[in-house]
Amino acid sequence: MNIHSVARNSDIAQLLLDSAVSLFAERTYEGTQMPAVAQRAGVGVGSIYRYFPSKEALGNAAFQYAKRGLLDRLTAALAPDGGSGEVGGSGGAPSVREEFGRLWLGFTRYAGEHHDAFVFLEHQQHDTFLAPESLALSAEVDGFAREFIERGQRAGEIRDGDARQLVALAIGAFTGLVKHLRPGGIAQLSPEALATAEDAVWDLLHRKATS
Repeated sequence: MNIHSVARNSDIAQLLLDSAVSLFAERTYEGTQMPAVAQRAGVGVGSIYRYFPSKEALGNAAFQYAKRGLLDRLTAALAPDGGSGEVGGSGGAPSVREEFGRLWLGFTRYAGEHHDAFVFLEHQQHDTFLAPESLALSAEVDGFAREFIERGQRAGEIRDGDARQLVALAIGAFTGLVKHLRPGGIAQLSPEALATAEDAVWDLLHRKATS
């Protein structure tokens, strides 16, 4: 196979993934049939099976594609430059509140730029088809969020409590906001409204000063 064929095949696989994610967001995984994915992608049904031998394989590939994209965005958000070169530093380590702001920015940008992927990840049940590799990636994302909470608790900036429950509260608030804003999603909020929402979610996590 020449390099042009490899590139073309790669493009088709990506087109199928994007089409699947879009349909899963609209109709759920259970409500989406393979011919509908092919039709959305503009290819024959047989083309799907050259890349994904079953609906479960396509579902796992779509889940891993979306989940890895989210994890990469959040990991980049905690890089020294915030993952974009836009976050200036003072020379010292950022506070937990500053890190939360970076994570919030990463989360909102991902949800805005990849709305269908975010809806597919956060508003649906996936336990009917996820393979061990997908479950491991999901656990990696959960561990990343839990480690942030626990680090904030050790620093005295995040309230006491089970880290998993606190993650669920914060993620639940954000996904509820995205659901409330359908069909446009988070992208339709102004910077001021996003900042207000960020403060409200941080207030769920922040350890209050005691008198």
